[in-house]
Amino acid sequence: MRTHSGLELTQDAMLLLPVVRQSLDILEEGVCHVQLRNPLQHLRLQVAPTFATRWLAPRLVALRQRNGQLQIALISETRQKYSDFDCAIRFGTFQESEGRGQWLCHEKLLLVASPLLMIDGVFPPLASQPQLHILNGDIRLDNWSRWLAATGENDSLLSGGLEFSTEDQVINACVTGAGYAVLDRMMIRNELRGGLLLPLAELELESGNGYWLEIPQGKRELPRVGYFCDWVQAEIARFWGEEELVIPQVNIFPPSEEPIALSH
Repeated sequence: MRTHSGLELTQDAMLLLPVVRQSLDILEEGVCHVQLRNPLQHLRLQVAPTFATRWLAPRLVALRQRNGQLQIALISETRQKYSDFDCAIRFGTFQESEGRGQWLCHEKLLLVASPLLMIDGVFPPLASQPQLHILNGDIRLDNWSRWLAATGENDSLLSGGLEFSTEDQVINACVTGAGYAVLDRMMIRNELRGGLLLPLAELELESGNGYWLEIPQGKRELPRVGYFCDWVQAEIARFWGEEELVIPQVNIFPPSEEPIALSH
């Protein structure tokens, strides 16, 4: 349809657009099978922001080395409405994933802090420092309330603290000594290994949240999508199979303070 500003798709054409894209994808895969050379296969991924930054992005080089045909693009979740992606990794509860995708893993939560918080070799009392919270929309994730309930501690700490829109922001703030945080171990492996963050308790909780794989209709049979799905599931299984966390012996509270029970 021609308008004063140029050509625009009609309403009917907009409805057909996802079908056309799907058909072109299938055609592309067919061409790949008959061509003598190996062309690039464009893989468009929508990924939860912290998972993309902290876990997936550092592994994409290895993925490309294994399959040099893949041309990978990470697409913002805000573009979800356009359905122009091949595969998505979503964050939420197992119940939210049911009927929508394949569950990948639960978060495993740890209480952590930066050694920059230590005073004379000990960490200050929990209530004396800000608690760093992750927002899911306008609502705090239940990391802190879940951890306090598991340790039998008073939830009065939840009335204050600092709030951030992503876990990645909380991690960065925690590394600078902004306060205490309850974070997913999968997202802070490098900080734990490098000593930028210290786990303050042996208690590790399985969160009610985690990550799942979502594939739009018409994409499931694409070889590039199947390859990525198999790869990401194998990588997550390998991560937890190899990961071993050693809790360092650190003084968490001064002797004069009544310590909070940090491990059970």
